[in-house]
Order: sequence, then structure tokens, then C-alpha cells
Amino acid sequence: MVDVSTVPEVLAVPDLLVHVAIAIAIGGLIGLERERLDKFAGVRTLALLSGTAPAVVELAERDGPPELVVVYLGLVGALALAIAYVRFELQSDEIGFTTSVTVFLVGVLGLLVGYGLVFEATSIAIVTAVLLTEKDRIQGSVDRLTDEELSDSMKLGALVFILYPILPTEPVDPYGVVNLREVLVFAIFVLLIQFGAYVSMRQFGGSTGLQVTGLLAGSANSLATAGVLARMAKRSEQAVDAASSALLLATGSMIVRNAAIASVLAVSLAWVLWPAIAVMLVLTVGFAYLALSREGTDEAYDFDFESPFSFVAAGKFAVAYVGIVLASVLGEELFGELGLYATSFAGGLVSSAAVAVSAATVHSNGSVGAVPAAGMVLLAIVASLTAKVVLVEVTTAGMRRRATFPMIVVGLAGLLAYLLVRLA
Repeated sequence: MVDVSTVPEVLAVPDLLVHVAIAIAIGGLIGLERERLDKFAGVRTLALLSGTAPAVVELAERDGPPELVVVYLGLVGALALAIAYVRFELQSDEIGFTTSVTVFLVGVLGLLVGYGLVFEATSIAIVTAVLLTEKDRIQGSVDRLTDEELSDSMKLGALVFILYPILPTEPVDPYGVVNLREVLVFAIFVLLIQFGAYVSMRQFGGSTGLQVTGLLAGSANSLATAGVLARMAKRSEQAVDAASSALLLATGSMIVRNAAIASVLAVSLAWVLWPAIAVMLVLTVGFAYLALSREGTDEAYDFDFESPFSFVAAGKFAVAYVGIVLASVLGEELFGELGLYATSFAGGLVSSAAVAVSAATVHSNGSVGAVPAAGMVLLAIVASLTAKVVLVEVTTAGMRRRATFPMIVVGLAGLLAYLLVRLA
């Protein structure tokens, strides 16, 4: 075996060469897209331009004047303007500055690599390449964008980037549980799920789009998903069956997520937990199939989305979320003597996934046995079902027979299966 410590240091690759290679790769990646479209700056131009930057940085930091970097940027800017001028002279009927801006950006990315910001430079390069490649799709989406959709997108951006950072991080209620940032995150979840349903229904059609929304969004936030689907069912009788089926699929996603979290963190819980989980999943999928098969599938429903976002509905669901949080605290105070189970149910009203993590943790450290820990997970799931039942009933009574009653049956069946396992 060769002792690597005896290898001469002269064989080590200098940092400058590494940076130049990375910069050339970045320029080549972006240039590949430009050359594919027969633009004026292609693979070789952008690769050499970006690869020059680390050498410029090295010279400026060693013996050369610091202004050398500024001179390089000036030359890159001049090249970008020259490309724009040449294009205008040759193709005066098709003026665009994308290639010129890309040239300048590639030069800047090369400088970032030269200063050691490799991750940042490569990340920006990949995003840039995707934006350039997806030009036609982006342009098509922009052309189809309505004024209201654009306005609502700006409002969502204001919620995320302006309102969220200025909200207090500490609870604002006497019980110490209502955190305004968490409430806003819930409202944003509702808006994003609405947007997901909007895109899915336009992409896959009415019924299929709702099924996709329920299946995917349910694992992220099943309560917010329930609110969105209930609102759709309220707006269209045609959508009741598909929305009910989608809600049951969202419920199934939530059940699988919680059981998977607990089982991964504490493998011994799986043997106690999964019999009840299997019963709940079979019932959930069966009810979802029955709800959708009653009326078949529809490609469209008798309501139009004026916008993918409904801020009023998101606000109402956020208020309901706060009410559920406060109810969980009140329930824990009233039934605190029941210990772990009361805490699990109260916590499940807000976040059943968090209870699953807690149950696995207390079991792993030996504080609680497998059977009680599995009971905590199941109670959290039942609590989550309870919260969805309340939210759906408050929103619309149209889903009572197709979704609300089935969720109640699923919860009771899961508890019964758990008790049978416990008594066995």
C-alpha cells in the first residue's frame, strides 16, 4: 500500500486550477443552452470568459492592483453591450437582451468562483440554465397569466417575505400556544394547496386533479387540505364526490406519514402500530374509491377559478386553526389526569406528526413501552381526523355522508384494532 503522506506536495492540484476548471464548467453549462439556440455567445465564449475570472482574482490578490477585478467587469460589460449592438445591426426586427445579460452574469459567476464562493456560483448557474432552457414554458405561462393572478401572487409574496419576518416569534396568548408565525404558515399552506389544486385541475382535469392534490398535499398538511377541498365542494355540487375522495386520500397520506415517522424512529413500534394502520388504510382507500365511483369522473366542474388563491378562505381557516389550538390546551387542562393519552390527543389536533415523533422518542429512551407509544400515535391520528371533521362540517354539510362519516368510521376502526392488539 502506498503511503500518501510520502507523495510530494508538488503533485497536489493548486486551488487556482480547480477554480478555473469549475468556472469553465459553469460557463460551458450556460453556453451550451445559448449555442443550442444559435446565439452569439456560445459554449467556448462563455466558458473562456468565466474561466478567466479566477485568474484575474488571483492576480489582483497577489501582486496586481485590486482595480484589476473592476477592469475585468468593465470588459465583460463592454462585451455584453457589443453583442447587443451586433445583434441589433444584424437582426433589428428581433431585439433582446437575454444573451447580453447572460454574458455579464457568467463573468460575475466566474469572479465568485475565484473568491471561493463555489457553491453559490454553481447554484446560481444551475438556476440560470433552467430559466434559459424553460423560456418557452415560462413565456407561455406569463402570456396566460391574468391581472388577478398576478396581483394575488404579489400578495402571497408580501405575506412570505414582508409579513412573516416582522411577526413576533413568541406566543401572544395567555396560554402561550398561539404563535402568529405558525398561524401565518398555516394560512400560506392553505394558499399553496389551493394553488396546487388549481394547477392539478388544469393539468389533469377536474376529478383527477383533486385526487392528485389530496394525495400529495395530505402528507404535508392534511388539515389545510381538508379546508381547501371542503371549500371546493361547497362551491360546486358536482365536485362533492371528487373532493370527498380526495380528502380521504389526503387522510390516508397523513396516516402513512405518521406511522412511517414513528416506525423509522422506533422500529419496535411497527409491530404494534401497523395492524391498526393497515385497517385504517384499507377503509380509507375503500371509502375514497366508493366516493369517486358514485358519479364517475368529471373533466371540469361548474365553477371557475378567478384566481388560484383565496385569501379570505385562508384567513377563515387560519382562525379555525387558532380555535383548534386553544381547544387542545383547554382539553389538556380538563383531562390532564389521563396523562400521555390526553396530551397526545390534544397535540394531534394541531400536529399529529409532532406527536408521532414524540411517541417514538419517549419509547426509544425507555420511558414508555411499545403499546402505550403506539396508542399515542393512533390517538394523534384520531385527533387529526376529529379536527378535519369539525373543519369540514363548519365549511359545508355536503361532504357529511361521503367524507365526514367515513373518517369517523376510520378513526373508530383504528382504535378498535389497537385495543384488540393490546388485549391479545
